[in-house]
Amino acid sequence: MTASPAEAGVQETAPPRVYRRSGLAWALLSGVFWGADGVVLGVALTMAPFAGAAALVAPLAAAALHDGLATGWMLAYNAATGRLRRLPRSLATRQGLVLCAAAVIGGPVAMSGYLFGIRYAGAAYALALSATYPAVGALLSRVFLREQVSRRTWLGIAVTVTGAVVATYTPPAGDLPHFYVGVALAAVATLGWGVEGVLAIHAMREVEPVVAGTLRMATSAVIYLVVVLPLAGGLRVLGSALGGASLWVVLAAAVAGAASFLTYYAASHLVGASRAMPLNSLYAVWAIVFSIVLTGLHPTVQLVAGVLVTFAGAVLVVSGAPRHGDDLDESEAIFPPTVR
Repeated sequence: MTASPAEAGVQETAPPRVYRRSGLAWALLSGVFWGADGVVLGVALTMAPFAGAAALVAPLAAAALHDGLATGWMLAYNAATGRLRRLPRSLATRQGLVLCAAAVIGGPVAMSGYLFGIRYAGAAYALALSATYPAVGALLSRVFLREQVSRRTWLGIAVTVTGAVVATYTPPAGDLPHFYVGVALAAVATLGWGVEGVLAIHAMREVEPVVAGTLRMATSAVIYLVVVLPLAGGLRVLGSALGGASLWVVLAAAVAGAASFLTYYAASHLVGASRAMPLNSLYAVWAIVFSIVLTGLHPTVQLVAGVLVTFAGAVLVVSGAPRHGDDLDESEAIFPPTVR
């Protein structure tokens, strides 16, 4: 093994720019995987036993199954890259507990708020409000992580959020007696996803991204199985899914989900929340592409317009990313040194 520059007494005159550029690429790729994950998981929800389950129980049961299977894929990747022994060591640290907290907040808590927000406030407002999570994450990272955000990046975040709102908004229909409760719950989801990113970045100062992403997914799966599904009455639906054809569809979605979290956590560490989150939110673009291919979707003008605005915002985020900084000293992102 060759000595690092610090061990060899060599002082680097400039930060390794390849990390920041690769971080932007990982963020974009995480959106591709997440778009595919959502579309494939949506197909699974149209199959038994999810299609015949209660409106809120079905997605929670699918999410539990998805996170459990994704954890399996991520553990396999950790084993293949020699990281498996680092998982219990990292979990026993303070930062490992921070990751567990991030998993609970960004997983079951945020997802439950999102689903109940749709139920009580309608999909139009819940989707539009939850689409603002990149702005929340950027603001929190600026306050708590002292992350430097350029004016162009702020503009890109605003444009990205606007595009997401345009793409997802539809006029609400029907009587919504608990509208403000639904809005508050959707806000919980937005805040939860923003907080998750900031906590994860803080924890990844000591825990490498691959291990961090695996701990996050595993914690989320355990909370779903031990707490959420028993309370929601979804264990029977989950058990039925294990013996049905939908299991293989969720398994395929879990591959994309695992890849998305691995790349998203690496990107968050390398380029920060203010750049990783808006680029990850391009999953809306890729979801349309995968929906056209897999489900025969015919996108509306509003949807296409919103996606184009979102894409323009992402371009601003990328162009506004500073090319120098002292926060890119991570020795391992996704691939170990021998693979990289």
